[in-house]
Amino acid sequence: MTSFSQSEAEETEAEVPSVVWKRFADGVELRAHIFAPRGHSTSSFLPGVLFLHGGMWMLEFSDEFTSWASHLAARGIVCVLPEYRTHARFDVTAQDIIRDGIDAWQWIYQNAAALGIDQEAITIAGTDAGGLMALNAAMQPMEQTRRWWKIGSRDVPPLQPAAVAIMRGLVDIHAPECRMLRVKEEVPQADALNPCALLRRYLPPLFCAHGMVDPLQDYGMREWFCEEWRALGNDAELVLCPHADHTLTHFEVNPAVFEQILLAWEHFMAERGIWPHSVVEDASLIW
Repeated sequence: MTSFSQSEAEETEAEVPSVVWKRFADGVELRAHIFAPRGHSTSSFLPGVLFLHGGMWMLEFSDEFTSWASHLAARGIVCVLPEYRTHARFDVTAQDIIRDGIDAWQWIYQNAAALGIDQEAITIAGTDAGGLMALNAAMQPMEQTRRWWKIGSRDVPPLQPAAVAIMRGLVDIHAPECRMLRVKEEVPQADALNPCALLRRYLPPLFCAHGMVDPLQDYGMREWFCEEWRALGNDAELVLCPHADHTLTHFEVNPAVFEQILLAWEHFMAERGIWPHSVVEDASLIW
């Protein structure tokens, strides 16, 4: 297990390259910041993580996952932190924003070779509304391939990530905590974007972490969601942090919780063969 320090994260962030991942006809460009191991080359084909930040589409938290990406890059995992449109900066609807998340997933998959990422080992992760976006990207409906004249045809799963991870992620657009996202007001068929309505079989492994003293989001909703995920035959793990509040993803606020979640996530991913096992198990992430 590689150790982690905030000074290392700041040094890494200063050297992080970025690329334009999406352009619009009006000239707007969205960039993606790439955190990769030192000496990384396109021939490496390492695991990758697409991080979608929180902020409820009203705040810009594009650097929320910098500490996470810095540590994982040192561990041999390529991390991509894309910008996406929000209500705060753009005249867009909830559907447009979620579309950005799906497009970012398709972009990293299609450009995996150029980024030195293994297409079959890409994880989508997010917090808050970014978690809602991650789930939408990972839970796309089955492709309808049945035809009455084709005997034996069946529905085919869509393009899926190797895993999905949500830290205090939003899972139900009808819950009071999702009110400010305006999904129900802006999308005619809002349940098409609701993870609770998208639950089905053949979903990727789910890692979920939540603070038990979060005053804004009840951990019980995440507990129920993981149970439903597993009840359909899918793989899910829930990590509840007894002393964590809404800041559980922030290293500088609560490093102990940060460490707890990151260690649990690394173990979850390694046990499923998506990430390599740590060189040194059970070592502290914090100097």
